[in-house]
Amino acid sequence: MADKIVEVVLKAFAGGLFVLGFAALAEMMTPKRLAGVFSAGPSIAMGSLLVTAAFMGEADMRAAAEGMRAGAVGFFAFCLVTAALLEYWGVWRAALAGLAGWLVVSVPVYLLLLP
Repeated sequence: MADKIVEVVLKAFAGGLFVLGFAALAEMMTPKRLAGVFSAGPSIAMGSLLVTAAFMGEADMRAAAEGMRAGAVGFFAFCLVTAALLEYWGVWRAALAGLAGWLVVSVPVYLLLLP
């Protein structure tokens, strides 16, 4: 149990360090729209993968990265759907539709990645 707590704390710390680094990089970039590429998602993923590799090994890190890949493809679908519907449906309904789009895309991609 204590090992799990240490792992979670280290993941949070590593993710936080990457968030700070990427936030500093994003502040220096123009246009600001491009700075979104360096937002929290990739930085937290990198911190999480580093700690997973240290605690669990390469096989678990690979499995986590494959899940992140499926989530990233789904997130692209979320962005497309939400951006297209935002003007017509408003924030909440567009975001819910985007979430449905994420789910519809992420689950099949994840299932295709299973060994």
